[in-house]
Amino acid sequence: MTVFNRFLILLGLFLSFHLNAFCQNDDEEDEDVNAKIVEQLRQKYDDAEYFEDGFFVKQNGRWEFADENGKVLTNMHIENVENYYFSAELTIKGNKYEVSAPFEDGKVLVGRYEHFAYMDSDGDLITRFIYDRYGEEVDGDPAEIEAIINISDQILRVYKEVEQGSYSSVKSLEKSIGFEQAEKLSSEIADSLLVLLCKTYDNSPKNIDMKIAEDLFEATIAPCGQVGCEAVLAYYKSNGLDQKKRLGYVRQLADDYGQYHAYEMMGDFFVEGALCPKDIQGAINYYKKVIEVDAQDFGESSRKKLADLWNKYGTQYENLLGKLCAENELVEYFNDDYFMLTNGTQKMLVDTLCQEVLPKGEYDIYGVVSDFFIIGGEMSGVQLVKKGGVPVINQKFEDIKSISDDDDLQFVMKKDEKWGFFDKDGKPITSMIFDDYSSGYSSNPFVELNKEEYSINSLFDHGMMILGKDDKMGCIDTNGNVVIPFVYEGLAFTPKGNILVKKGEKIGAIDRNGKEILPCQYDDIDFDTEEGKFKLKKVEFFDL
Repeated sequence: MTVFNRFLILLGLFLSFHLNAFCQNDDEEDEDVNAKIVEQLRQKYDDAEYFEDGFFVKQNGRWEFADENGKVLTNMHIENVENYYFSAELTIKGNKYEVSAPFEDGKVLVGRYEHFAYMDSDGDLITRFIYDRYGEEVDGDPAEIEAIINISDQILRVYKEVEQGSYSSVKSLEKSIGFEQAEKLSSEIADSLLVLLCKTYDNSPKNIDMKIAEDLFEATIAPCGQVGCEAVLAYYKSNGLDQKKRLGYVRQLADDYGQYHAYEMMGDFFVEGALCPKDIQGAINYYKKVIEVDAQDFGESSRKKLADLWNKYGTQYENLLGKLCAENELVEYFNDDYFMLTNGTQKMLVDTLCQEVLPKGEYDIYGVVSDFFIIGGEMSGVQLVKKGGVPVINQKFEDIKSISDDDDLQFVMKKDEKWGFFDKDGKPITSMIFDDYSSGYSSNPFVELNKEEYSINSLFDHGMMILGKDDKMGCIDTNGNVVIPFVYEGLAFTPKGNILVKKGEKIGAIDRNGKEILPCQYDDIDFDTEEGKFKLKKVEFFDL
């Protein structure tokens, strides 16, 4: 690993109490513009929908892709459009396809059962299903993938028949599916297969080959979701599949595959003591797991069950979380280390052993990094505190964000519309000299200084920070002055505070005043951790 890779900053960035106003305003403006375009298109066509930087228009009962001017881009004769938040489901020539990007460059990426292919403007596939939803080629035999898609279609057809009370096609379906194919089904299709098998077990067992069905159960346990899990669970309503086998499948879903639906089901089993020995502590442990994965409605249900067990058994079992659930309106799994308790306007943070971390108070928690907490309110401002609520710095700010690398942590704080950098002891590294700061989310953070925008490529180190501008790097000091000009393709601090520099394709070194230590003539400079020194590498070419 080169020193440039070694010293690349790892950004530990946490959500602040409000979104960047500039980005928020842009999003709102885009939504307004798109809504107006949709209304204009609806005056021209029977209906219109906005979709991922593009539009659908409907005329004569058919939908097509269109641009913002209403120009129809395709001739697909789309029979139906279900427009969701992140994707749309299109029915084309009798088949349903998922799309998550607009039609462009004469094609669109369409998916069936989590496998994707490209389709042309006439609704014909021009590739096989060899892509993921991002258009990247995936490993696997295209013929096998298409066989899974065909099997999935067959499962859905038989599923509809079973829903209508007809079981005549189940046995032929069983014979069509191989064990390895069943393992690769999408969650939705695995659910459908499990449901139709359970219904056939319960209502028409003569129409099923029990040995094959058992194999399919084993194969589809891993990919199935809540619907399939619930179908397997319905043991108490059934005289078909052996009840203990169903219990075994649910236990496998919980213990081997971590399905949170199965966690709560196993908790219920242990409380009831019908299919397995009654085990209250075992039930408590399963209910806790549901809360730890924060499984929405299941989490709320499990919190109530934990509270009920506390009210019934008290300290008889290890159930401090149940005590908290009984005493608070809401107990949320905050992250891997903490639970958030809510009572009215009061909040409190405890660790996973239910020991107090932040005392009860009227505040929200906007970020946690290492042993630091960013707490406060939108109106009252935010503050940086440590465990116990002890302030790191005795003042509140409009916003606080964290920025870190492997070895250090710094904070960027906003007051009176200006930003400044602080160390983890709350001491200012700079005054409030920056016009703006953004975490960058998926990219490097950036600062705005004297109306110029720079990307951040290091923390402040030895009184300097590496910034990027126009594909070049330089350094500023703690007063915001440029001390290393923006003429380098790469910069990285050494442990002693000197700077490795990359110019063109060659690497050298300078001191903090910009004086050359090593000329930029080396192909690589590696840091030897055992020796604590740098190795210089220079490639020379000879004509022999």
